[in-house]
Amino acid sequence: MKKFAAFILAGCMALSLCACGSSGGEDAKSQSAASSAAEASSAAESSSAAGEASEVSSALPEVEAEGVVINACIASEPETIDPNMFDTVDAANYSAHLFECLLKREMGNEEIVPGSRLYATEIVPGQAASFEISEDLTVWTFHLRDDIFWSDGKPVTAYDFVYSWQRIVNPDNASDYGYILNGIVLNAEAIQNGEMPYDALGVAAPDDKTFVVTLQNPCAYFEEVAAFNQLAPLREDVVEGNSTWTEPESMVCNGSYVMTEWVHDSYMKMEKNPYYYDYENLGPDTIIWWLQDNSATILKNYQSGSYDYIDDYPTDMIAQLVEEGESYITPKMGTYFLYLNTVTINDWRVRAAMTLSIDRDNIVEKVTQGGQKPATGLVSEGITDSEENDFKEHYDLGALYDGLAEAYPDYDLSTYAGRCELAQDLYNEAVQDGAWDPNKTLQYNYNTSDANKSIAEACASDWKSVLGLDITLSNQEWGTYMNDLEAGKFDIARMGWLPDFNDATSFSELYVTGNSYNYGQWSNADYDANVALAKSLLAGTERDNALYEAESILFTPGGFPVSPLYYYTQFQCMNKAVDKVGYNTMGMVYFMYATKD
Repeated sequence: MKKFAAFILAGCMALSLCACGSSGGEDAKSQSAASSAAEASSAAESSSAAGEASEVSSALPEVEAEGVVINACIASEPETIDPNMFDTVDAANYSAHLFECLLKREMGNEEIVPGSRLYATEIVPGQAASFEISEDLTVWTFHLRDDIFWSDGKPVTAYDFVYSWQRIVNPDNASDYGYILNGIVLNAEAIQNGEMPYDALGVAAPDDKTFVVTLQNPCAYFEEVAAFNQLAPLREDVVEGNSTWTEPESMVCNGSYVMTEWVHDSYMKMEKNPYYYDYENLGPDTIIWWLQDNSATILKNYQSGSYDYIDDYPTDMIAQLVEEGESYITPKMGTYFLYLNTVTINDWRVRAAMTLSIDRDNIVEKVTQGGQKPATGLVSEGITDSEENDFKEHYDLGALYDGLAEAYPDYDLSTYAGRCELAQDLYNEAVQDGAWDPNKTLQYNYNTSDANKSIAEACASDWKSVLGLDITLSNQEWGTYMNDLEAGKFDIARMGWLPDFNDATSFSELYVTGNSYNYGQWSNADYDANVALAKSLLAGTERDNALYEAESILFTPGGFPVSPLYYYTQFQCMNKAVDKVGYNTMGMVYFMYATKD
């Protein structure tokens, strides 16, 4: 999933798309139906899952491994771990251990939360030893290290980066992240639109150790782009014509670890890469990534000692595990939201009514229970503007409500009751105009997860009680879920998005006309223009204003293609014998230099 990265978020809030590089309401309301239904469902699901867990836990296969071994579980089977093609946070985590970019994220000395043994990361040189930038800030020249090799012993060259970057933008490859260089690297957007060949991308390898990137415009966050997992180098001779190149027997990688086993739907085994330039300082001899998405099973396997690290477990256990010091709640950039299909829900007033009538306080307090905050816009908490101010603090009530508050000043949108009042009036207006059939039943798709199910039930209860809307809930396994999203076979669909960079464009790009993640098929020329303007500018007031305006347009009359629910947090459990684990607030965890007593 993605961050996309259309980034899957492996967390108790379920898999979410990564925007990374892939993968989570207000005043108290009198009605408690949503809360009760969600709590009852959660309890039932946890009880059922726990029964299954005892069997699954005892059935874990034995994996041969010597030395220091880290056993981690962050998600179930990924759709792919091809760096150019994956779009989920879990795949990004696996890839970060197998492949290394020009720059990389390295663990520092500051714990994210005191006592957590999770340390904040910073961007440092990776495969590139150094780089320089032209005076006009549009040409970046990277000088590769002399001691970088693929896992088969062949040297990593600048052409390997050229190949990878051209491959991801080539529309014939249909990468979900094909857009990631649009408006950044010269000709990327024209290539994506089929107007230029893929080899016209502004990248070049004048020699084996020099990689040159020519930007369309100066980019305020290009160092983060250079560290983006999906832009790792790839070997053309390994990838081309080999549909199974990501299997252990075929894979050639340049990162700190190599994959030695992949038992699908069970585990991935990685071992130190003997050709990695910092081999002597690496931590675990082996990292085993267990592939599981049943939260009760995951917790049971952690408590039995089978897993050293997990970031998913039943929500009704959060308070107890935190109090016992077994779990920590850490900050995480990301937004859990609902796609609203603008083809099947074609009146903005209905989409706005649905958005307004969701009790977000109820969801974070009674359903997710992990310290999440009700969302007041699409751009997540933690994303900052050019002055290092939290993006969402620019608004009064939040981008989600400010536009409607201006258009409908007689309603108090600071309260849930006031929002429900406007929701009912907008909905009834659409019905009376003949623009909406009140007898229509909408389908809400979600990928398998206890939490996703409970959230869907809470939303459906709100829509029924406030608007009289009938909702059919459709629980789907990940592959079916994504196929239906891409085909537009949904009315409502959940998603979690973690940013690729600490920049609002990681979110705003999702709703640009034609973007591969614009599943609800919304289009607004003013919105597109503001996002394009922001991508053409360096950090500063003009750029900030363009991004603020884009966020506002999403939630004004004619908009509401998305209904943000809450901002993510992350909670995890980690074996107290494990230390020195890298972590960043975009959903990534790094075990390369971890220790285990």
